Amino acid sequence: MVAPSRHVPALMDEIVEEILLRIPPDDPASLLSAALVSKTWCRLISGAAFRRRLHELHRTPPMLGFLCDFGIRGGTFLHGEGKARFMPLATSFHRLPPAAMAPRWRAVDALHGRILFYDRDMVTIENKAVDLFVCSPGDDVWRLPSMVPPHVHRWSAALLCAAPGCDDHANCSHGPFRVVFVSKQPSTGVTSAYIYSSEQHAWSLQTSIHHWDVGNVWDQPGSRIGNAVYFMCDNGRFCVEYHLSKQQLSVISLPSECEYRWITLMTAENGGLGLVEVGRADHNLYTMSRGTGMDGELIWGNRRVIILSKLLPAVTLKTHVAAVVDALGVILIGTQTGLFAINMKSNQVRKIWEGNVSHCMNYIVPYMTFCTPGNSLNLL
Repeated sequence: MVAPSRHVPALMDEIVEEILLRIPPDDPASLLSAALVSKTWCRLISGAAFRRRLHELHRTPPMLGFLCDFGIRGGTFLHGEGKARFMPLATSFHRLPPAAMAPRWRAVDALHGRILFYDRDMVTIENKAVDLFVCSPGDDVWRLPSMVPPHVHRWSAALLCAAPGCDDHANCSHGPFRVVFVSKQPSTGVTSAYIYSSEQHAWSLQTSIHHWDVGNVWDQPGSRIGNAVYFMCDNGRFCVEYHLSKQQLSVISLPSECEYRWITLMTAENGGLGLVEVGRADHNLYTMSRGTGMDGELIWGNRRVIILSKLLPAVTLKTHVAAVVDALGVILIGTQTGLFAINMKSNQVRKIWEGNVSHCMNYIVPYMTFCTPGNSLNLL
């Protein structure tokens, strides 16, 4: 009598794929380990179809870490003394490619796994150009043509996806992109905007608006909301809107209580423009949103207060909004004891970094992406 075979039949590829798709996207090393099991699994996980289904299932990419200027807090894009650092949040995602971590580069914005950097070493007394770079998944570095803004000290920029049909979470990290650059010339009161296209590898003609009271453009990333990008001004009285379809600039007034406050723009719950700040007197978290009033005018309202002292261990004068992660509905709060992520729907708090954020971190840029062996093997 022939002994029965002990060979375990292989699972169908469809079943294997369904199992692997359930691996938490914030644990990319597990996908790499699975890819090493067999050639079949490697081919499956590395394929474009798997990456597409991973995006469709999980929709919002995980926040794998954040970039920052690590050093003495303060300064501007031009004169900051910190060094570029990547702080991982996922235990299996330890670093970015070496090309993306030049010490004198500063992260300006990030989207779909790409990072927009500014090279501080390229700006000198003689050279007033701003040099921007976009690092794609892997080691690809895309250098943008030098930009000579009206004022090299007063500018901000935002990274946009130009892939057709992109819903801000799509699998389009290798598609075309755009960069919106906004700068203010204090001596003339003119705010100017330019847009870069990776498909044309060129900057657009200047779009400008004159407004003496608008203040200087704050060097925090622009906020992508709907079909526009918004940039905060440093006096807290206004923000600047760049409409992508119309390619027009406009000035939006902020609530009077925001004047000379540390305001951060965000996407409101209604999908429109919102803002958030930590109050000076009580150190609570305040949010407001812009909506349509009874007469059809756009007005600010829906004020919400979150008492931070009930959520965080230590709230002081140094407590501030470090960044907003609109896709996750999360606000990052910097304190003297650490960096905390607050979910705005549930009020759940997670400490993501230990240390005095108020003293040693500048310009925090959240990094979100789906990391699979097929497109990001060298990131692990």
